[in-house]
Amino acid sequence: MNHLQSIELSVSISNKQVCDNLNLNIEPGEVWGILGRNGAGKTTLLHTLAGLRSPDSGEILLSNKSISQLSRKQIARQLGLLLQQSEESFPSSVIETVLTGRHPHIDNWSWESKGDLVIARQALELVQLSEMADRSIDQLSGGERQRVAIACLITQSPEIYLLDEPNSHLDLKYQIQLLDVLVTLARTKQKSILMTLHDLNLAVRYCDKLVMLLGDGKVLVGDTETLLTEDNLLHLYNHPIKKIDADNHSVFIAN
Repeated sequence: MNHLQSIELSVSISNKQVCDNLNLNIEPGEVWGILGRNGAGKTTLLHTLAGLRSPDSGEILLSNKSISQLSRKQIARQLGLLLQQSEESFPSSVIETVLTGRHPHIDNWSWESKGDLVIARQALELVQLSEMADRSIDQLSGGERQRVAIACLITQSPEIYLLDEPNSHLDLKYQIQLLDVLVTLARTKQKSILMTLHDLNLAVRYCDKLVMLLGDGKVLVGDTETLLTEDNLLHLYNHPIKKIDADNHSVFIAN
């Protein structure tokens, strides 16, 4: 089974410490969230764990191999990254865009197979965009583009999903539906998810464990239920957060 680990990982950006000696062990089937204030370094940490930037010190292991020793294609066969949305540099259809998710699994100079196309169309069904398969990407709204990006990631079929604000640009309906799809995939197929989030109520709904970036390199790591206390959240956001228990689950609101 594929898993992602960080060993004594230290990360900084622009002379700001994101984490110091961070140890993570993300197992198959687990869903993790990264929480922190704007500018705390959530995206920087996610990109570092994906191997897109080097840490200050420490090591990242992907299935017990140092990620620094793996090619981008080897990494992409195991780990998929959802970036914060960016504009497409050239026009292409929705299905062509989603099919690019299969590229890590295709030999050089080969074309996508019928099987790859089936996988892509199934992913479009999961994000409810099948009827837009032939539409040009540049004709889509921001929320529809986000759903295409998620479909592309599902088409990639990685073992580990790193998601940077997966609910951005999405209406509440699709925030819940798409996170349901991704988390169900993790639970049933023994995939792993690590995602940055702003919404505490989505974190408590979906995440087994959390990484809380408190600032100045200080980090809390642990079970969601244990970490989401009013004291920890006050420290995390520098603002009082009220925890309300109702109907066997917790809801968080800003005071």
